[in-house]
Amino acid sequence: MSPLSQLVDPYADTLELPTDWESIAFEGEWEREQITLHLSTHFQIVREIGRGGMGVVFLARDVALHRLVAIKVLRREFSESEEHRERFRREARMTARLSHPNIVPVHTFGEADDLVYIVMKYVHGESLGDRLRRDGTVPAEETQRILRDLALALDYAQGEGVVHRDLKAENILLERTTGRAMLTDFGVALLRSLDPVRTDSSRAFGTPHYMSPEQAAGEPDIDGRSDLYSLGVLGYYMLSGGLPFDGLTFETLAAKHIADAHEPLADRLEKPAVVLCAAIERCLLKDRDDRWRNGRELADALGVTTKSRWFARRKLAIATVFRSRAAAELAMFAAALKAVVWRWTTI
Repeated sequence: MSPLSQLVDPYADTLELPTDWESIAFEGEWEREQITLHLSTHFQIVREIGRGGMGVVFLARDVALHRLVAIKVLRREFSESEEHRERFRREARMTARLSHPNIVPVHTFGEADDLVYIVMKYVHGESLGDRLRRDGTVPAEETQRILRDLALALDYAQGEGVVHRDLKAENILLERTTGRAMLTDFGVALLRSLDPVRTDSSRAFGTPHYMSPEQAAGEPDIDGRSDLYSLGVLGYYMLSGGLPFDGLTFETLAAKHIADAHEPLADRLEKPAVVLCAAIERCLLKDRDDRWRNGRELADALGVTTKSRWFARRKLAIATVFRSRAAAELAMFAAALKAVVWRWTTI
């Protein structure tokens, strides 16, 4: 029996399975071994699919349910840190309380000796980060749809008191069949209703290129409008292929987010979509009171599709034609009436 046949259930969804076993090299060797040691009766690993600051993510096969899942494992260097283990627990609990079509759901969480893991839905597709590295930019209509998906997800999370704090291209998954955008990785999220303002709550968690001014400044009382700023950075990146600010150090980037003006998005585009650019620019305002109040407001602003705008323009054009035709006919009638009256008065 080949190593591949031992690893993979022959009845699995094979769309995501490796075709050349010898070419597959697992980078997270210790993490893979821990899953095999403790969870082999429940899950069969296919391959590593991602790696972040705290965890390694594997594509795996749920043996009992015959479905693919994503298993996120706390990295070896953090496995003995109670602080990092607790963050993993918090991520699992916080994500499990969220139920929204644009948020990747958690199936289960567990700990076994040094192994700390979260089992999540596997999204067939790719990350937005991979998409941008491959294509450079995303077309305006698709960018608008992705931003609207994420705005709705953030609005729901905000309603639950959750601030993501690490919105970036790598944490957005794009479903292959539908194009749906799904938000993942709540590893540094803040639950405002339960988290007191502690020292670690005010630390600048997140990714510097995407941080809101208040987040970069380490303000303790951040809310969902901070995530909307990060969403604006994401929209800017999708349309222009570049980020509003760049720098080699956290301090440099933080100072730019707090005080510097970015190059207007429309100036970086050959044919800017006016409504879309305006929505993104409002996300990027320095004062959070000037931004969208919540994700729903932004989603509503982005809800006008290209098709509906075309119909609106068409309707306006048709109305204009009718008004012009009616005016012309009225003028002709007035001229004819005037001629009749003139002729009658001259008899």
